[in-house]
Order: sequence, then C-alpha cells, then structure tokens
Amino acid sequence: MLIPADAATGYVGSDGMAILVDRVDQVGPLRTALYARRDAAPEALKPFDSVVALEDFIPKDQAEKIPILLEIRKKVEKARKRKALTDEDWAKVERYLPPPDLKPVGLEDLPEGVARTFTEIDGTRGRIVYIVPTSPTMTEDARYVLRWAESFRKTTLPDESVVLGSGRAVIYADMWSAVIDAVPVAVFASALAVALVVLLTFRGGKASLLVLGSLLIGIAWMVLGFTLFDVKINFLNFVALPITFGIGVDYAVNIVWRATREGEGGALIAVRETGGAVVLASMTTMLGYLALVGSTNFAVRSLGVAAAIGEIATLLSAMLILPGVLMWFERRRARAKATSTASEPAK
Repeated sequence: MLIPADAATGYVGSDGMAILVDRVDQVGPLRTALYARRDAAPEALKPFDSVVALEDFIPKDQAEKIPILLEIRKKVEKARKRKALTDEDWAKVERYLPPPDLKPVGLEDLPEGVARTFTEIDGTRGRIVYIVPTSPTMTEDARYVLRWAESFRKTTLPDESVVLGSGRAVIYADMWSAVIDAVPVAVFASALAVALVVLLTFRGGKASLLVLGSLLIGIAWMVLGFTLFDVKINFLNFVALPITFGIGVDYAVNIVWRATREGEGGALIAVRETGGAVVLASMTTMLGYLALVGSTNFAVRSLGVAAAIGEIATLLSAMLILPGVLMWFERRRARAKATSTASEPAK
C-alpha cells in the first residue's frame, strides 16, 4: 500500500510519496516497473523524477569488492612489516583501511542518520520506497498530480503480487477526476434550473431575456476575474459557479421586476429605490464570502475568493449594464411613440 511519508516514518519534510511494500524483496521489481513507466513517457510529461529506497545506500557488488579491499589491506600491512611505511605514514593510512573482519553491509548496518527516513515507526527498515516528484512546485498543478498518481496507482510485479497506490497524490487525483466529471453536470443543471425559474416568473418575453442576459454578462465578468486574479478551479471552489447563478440572478430579477411594474421611467426608479436594497443584500452576502478568505485552508480560501468575484460581477452587471439597457429600450419606445404620433393625420 502507499501512505504519506510522514505517517510511515514519523518524520516531516518529505516532498514525495512513500510506498510501503509487504516484503523487502519487492523493492527491486517495483522500482524497475516504475522506472519503465517513467522512461516510456515523453520528456515533458515525466510523472516523477526518481524512486529512492534504502538499498540505494548499500554499496553495489560487495561480494566482488570485499576480497579486493582485504587484499589491499594485506599488502599495506606487509609493506609496513618490511619498513616500507614509517609510523607517521601508517598513522595516515590506517584509518582508510578496511577492518580485517570486513563483511557485506546490509540494511540493518546502515547508521541511523542514513536509515531514519526509511525506517517505520516500529523500527522496520527497507520496505519504504519514495517516489520523488519532478519538482516540488509541480505537486500544486492538477494536471501533474493526475499524471503522477496514475504512474504508481497500481503496479503488478513479476511474481503477480500487486502494489496499490494511495496517499495524498492519488486521493487528490481522484477528487479532481470527480470534480472534472461533476462540474459540467452541476453547472449545466444549475444554469438550466435558473433559466426555467426566470422564464416562469416573467412568463417568457423580453423581461426574462433581460434578466438572463444580465446574468450571462456577470458570469462572463466572473470568468474574466478568475483569469485576472489567477483563481484556479479546485474540488471545492467550483461550487461558486452554480451558487453565483442562483444568487446573482436575483439582483437582475429585482431590477427588472420593479422597472416593468413602474412602467415609463421605471429603470431610474428601480435603480434609485430598489437598487439600494439590492446592493445591501449583495454586500451582506459578500461579507460571508470574504470571511472564508481568512481561512488557513487553501481550498476554503479559494472558495471565498471565487464566490466574492462572482458576487461583484453579477452585482455590477445588474446595477450598471441592466439599467442602461432598460433605459435604452424606454427611449426607443418613446421615439417610436413620438414618430407614430407625428405621422398620424390631423383630424
């Protein structure tokens, strides 16, 4: 299974993920399989940088090297006996010579400082394998997290044993996949429901088109605000879109309803008398969103920012664009009425 490195080792500060295998002899095949996946990916789409295990700190080919080292010691000692080395030279050389009882170094022989990061809380060594990301900053990129998680989500070893991946990378990737699947459905369903309610409220006609047009402009400004302030959509703040549909359309509804009720000159009356209530309602809602901006959780903070941008965008659309369009229609009707009156034959 795969677990966060901090939970496995009891220490902090690791940027990668730690795979905990069942047996130490699975480490080699696992690394081979993971590196094969990495090397098969295009250079710009590498899922991770390296796979690090405790065995990396074990000298290679010890069976061949130890006899050579012991032979070197033997010859140096022989040279000393023959007085080819002075006591001063021997004092300098001796500390670099291998001990007479030199044996292969195993995982249990490594010093604590080296093995600490690869040691489980119960003292077991060698079963933890770290997957190092291509860059620590890349772990904040959703596209990279999806690619990184997929590279170690499931690995089948030659002995048919399976190492399953989990941990924050895989969990985040699964959450993102769910969000990516849910966002279009949620946004479409919310937009459709809002449109139906508006059409039923105003019984179709020009008034409903004005309300929906104002909302559309507000949403366009909201998306522009996301771009300007570099707001990234995540698994939590995407709900700001359907929320903005439901709350933002209310401002346009109030303005249009009052304007149509007042008749001629209704646009100015709506802005002067209903506009204040609309702005007040928006401000109180925005205060709630801004309270989220102070959260220590990045996702919650981003929800507050996204929702506040949507609130401002739809409010400005309802209070600036919509009254202007209503006044333009009023003047157009007035001109058409004046022209019709002037063209009527005198009785």
